Order: sequence, then structure tokens, then C-alpha cells
Amino acid sequence: NAVFQQFGKDLPKRTKSMAVYGGVSINPQMIGMQGIDILVATPGRLLELIENKALSLSEIQVLVIDEADKMLNLGFRTQLKNILDLLPAKRQNLLFSATMDEDVELIINDYFNDPIKIEAAPHGTPVEKIRQTLYNVPNFHTKVNLLTHLFKTDTSFEKVLIFTSSKSLADRLHEIISESFPGEFGIIHSNKSQNFRFNSLRHFQEGLNKGLVATDLVSRGLDISDVSHV
Repeated sequence: NAVFQQFGKDLPKRTKSMAVYGGVSINPQMIGMQGIDILVATPGRLLELIENKALSLSEIQVLVIDEADKMLNLGFRTQLKNILDLLPAKRQNLLFSATMDEDVELIINDYFNDPIKIEAAPHGTPVEKIRQTLYNVPNFHTKVNLLTHLFKTDTSFEKVLIFTSSKSLADRLHEIISESFPGEFGIIHSNKSQNFRFNSLRHFQEGLNKGLVATDLVSRGLDISDVSHV
């Protein structure tokens, strides 16, 4: 929402934008719906506003679905389809997705007309300079032991990103690995405060920390150069 306000500040007609999401009172959001040009919304809160008669989708001209694959993986399939069913037939659709799996393709086939696909690289294509190695490791503690061994024995592990599938696993891994490498690893996930996340990211980018532990969801928003290992 802040980006839209910045981009629209010099337009002849000031563009009015608003962001709505759950976890906070819906009443101020309902009051603020009047005269909105651009609405940024989570699926659940958007449907709540519609159910409360605070919003109608009948005049929507452009729909943007961001992080489509992650949205579907997080269980928003039904909500997303309900929203798409409420939209006018004539509109422009834009869909952004890190991967184009079967679920994303089904949404496109069912709700988009003659879509044009713009692909940065075919799905699953690795960057040519990246060397991939697979370790068949059975469980969490064995993985931690392997990481500890690699960090101690391989000097090429200079700037390392470690991704986990959940925030709790990220916390556990960071706590354990910090015992062997105190002060050398940062951590970043959505339960950490914004200042904490910024500082962890800055320390890693500037080389103050050897590694950074993050959830796979957070990984989609990271842009870090000169990483030696993931």
C-alpha cells in the first residue's frame, strides 16, 4: 500500500489505496472502503468485507494475484475461487507465482482467457554456475550434525543460507547451531520483530554473520548477493 501511495503522489488525480488484512478490527477497514481505487487484501479479510456489504467486486477492472503458489499451498484455494467467482467476466488478470504447479495451472485454465505466460526460466531449471549436492539425511538431529561438521571442516562455507519448513524448526536449529558457533548465525522469520529481522539480514549481508537461518516462506523475499551455500 505504501508503494502505491508513493507511485501515485504526482498523478493529477490522487490515487486512493488501502491495505486490509485479518488480525485487526474490521470496522475501520469497512469505514475506509469509500472511494478506493486500489485495494490490497488478504483473501479471508476480503471475503469478510464482502459479506458485511462494505465492498462489492462488480466493478473491478484489474485483478492481481501475487504469490499464487504459496497462497494455494497455505490453504486459500476455496477462498481464492470464491473471490474469482464474484468478479466481473470482463477484467484484466495478472498472476505472479514462483512456481507453476498443477494447482496454479488449474486456476489459470478455469478463470483466465487466453493468458500470456512470461517466464524468467523454465520451472526447475538451476542456474548454470550452481553446483548441487544431495545428502540423504534421515532426521533433524542428523541434519544438524552434518551442518556442524561441514561448517567445521569446509572453509568454503563462508556465507550460508539455511532454510527450514517452519518457524519452530528455525528456532530449534538456530539455538543448537549457535552453541557450536556462538554469534556467527542469525535468524529471520515472521515471528521476529521488524527491527530484529532487518538487523539479522544486515549482519548477514555485511558479512558480520557466517550464516542465516530462515523459513522457506521468508526466503521468497530475500535478495542477497555473494552467498556461498544454500
